[in-house]
Amino acid sequence: MSIADYPHRPGAHCGSASLRNLAARYGWGFDEPLCFGLGAGIGFGYYEAGPASRTIMGRTSWLESSFFDTLAIPFAEEDGSDWETAWEAVNARIVGGTPVVLFADLYYLDYYGTDTHFGPHTLVCLGTEGDDVLLSDSEFETVQRLPIDRLRQAWGSEHGFVGPLSNRWLAVDGERPSPNASIESAARAAIVRASEGMLTDDESGAWGTQGVAGIRRFARELPGWTELNDVSWSARFAYQNIERRGTGGGAFRRLYADFLAQLDFLDDSFADRTRAIADDWSALGETLRAASETPTTEIFERANEQAAIIADREEGLFVDLRREVRED
Repeated sequence: MSIADYPHRPGAHCGSASLRNLAARYGWGFDEPLCFGLGAGIGFGYYEAGPASRTIMGRTSWLESSFFDTLAIPFAEEDGSDWETAWEAVNARIVGGTPVVLFADLYYLDYYGTDTHFGPHTLVCLGTEGDDVLLSDSEFETVQRLPIDRLRQAWGSEHGFVGPLSNRWLAVDGERPSPNASIESAARAAIVRASEGMLTDDESGAWGTQGVAGIRRFARELPGWTELNDVSWSARFAYQNIERRGTGGGAFRRLYADFLAQLDFLDDSFADRTRAIADDWSALGETLRAASETPTTEIFERANEQAAIIADREEGLFVDLRREVRED
């Protein structure tokens, strides 16, 4: 059983592209930046786990579920069930014609051919054919096939960024689901949530030290990365998570700038400032790429200075965004 008419298209980021494709299926008409922004997807996490000794991530852990929450779209979500229970629930949804969002580890997705664990990676399950599962994965032009036993490994991998993956899925409820909140009210709520996530000094968040506090810690510790056993890989992986691994460029800030630019109730200066910060992140990414090739103290100190400036600029941006949205 599979969903044959699903409007699969690749995109910039796995989470927001999957949401955009779902929006196309249900006729909501949202592009990818709007999905990313309405999910309050912009964020930052810094933690001592994952494929490298130090890992950074420029999006939030709540993007996909927050998208449905903010728009007041009824949906179901499950996390932590055993394989049989979770797979039975997913199959039941698909038989009813509902695509299901899954969160997996790239290492076990054979069509990637990677030897790096990377998860959670967001994709959409469209059903099965024989012993294969059909997956809408935003990195590819066409729907991908994967042996079901490999999906079982990917979906319940021990190698998530901050702990094991646990067969998490989500799907809309109802035959004709639709938003029950206006775009403006949803966008305002999403901006407040994203701003508070960036401005809350949280040392114990789901994805490590988060927000501006996480960027400052990242900046502060960068010169000490020369002492890491995997210094080159940590720097390379940080560069990739800024610029290459489905971020849309500039640590997801370009996607967020494109979201802000669509909002009539915001001055264009907010999108312009976010694009400038995206450029700062891209420049930092290039420094980290250079550090991965020549891991000297001098290069990491340059990265420290760049990251510290970014932290100041992001703090100012999100303070102003939150104030603007609340005052209006």
